[in-house]
Amino acid sequence: MTFENKEWSRNLTKTDDGIFRTINGSADELIGIGRAIKAGFNCSRVDIPNGRYDAVIDIGSGKLLRIQIKGVGKNRSGNLGSVSFTGGERSGKQINREIKSRTYKYTEKDIDILMAVDSGNGECYLIPVKDLKKWGTKKALSMLQEYKENWDILIKIANEKKHKNN
Repeated sequence: MTFENKEWSRNLTKTDDGIFRTINGSADELIGIGRAIKAGFNCSRVDIPNGRYDAVIDIGSGKLLRIQIKGVGKNRSGNLGSVSFTGGERSGKQINREIKSRTYKYTEKDIDILMAVDSGNGECYLIPVKDLKKWGTKKALSMLQEYKENWDILIKIANEKKHKNN
């Protein structure tokens, strides 16, 4: 019996949608970190709210890869949605809409890898930050298949970073 691509149960407790989105985002971060650890990487969560990255991977020689983790769910038509390449945005009833937006697109100054996690099944898309330059502020996961479960990207970027400035 195979469970490939089986959707995980979601919000069985009927938590309020806004609260559940926050909880689900935290769960996606933990799933991404767990998947990196299972792939053999020394990965740790960065516990600073609103930081530019959510996790780090220790690649040795005192160097870290900075990982931004984004959960991606289904869109309104039921298809897998798009991953945002931006940070700084906030949502919800409690947000003051009169204050200027602090949204920014991730660059090499912020992160090394953007990891998109399929909220439905935990599949990970490992996107080097330099590749974000080719696109706008978001892209459908269906258009990012070369990054899906491509853990070799982490190895490649780790090797590049280890040899840089040595």
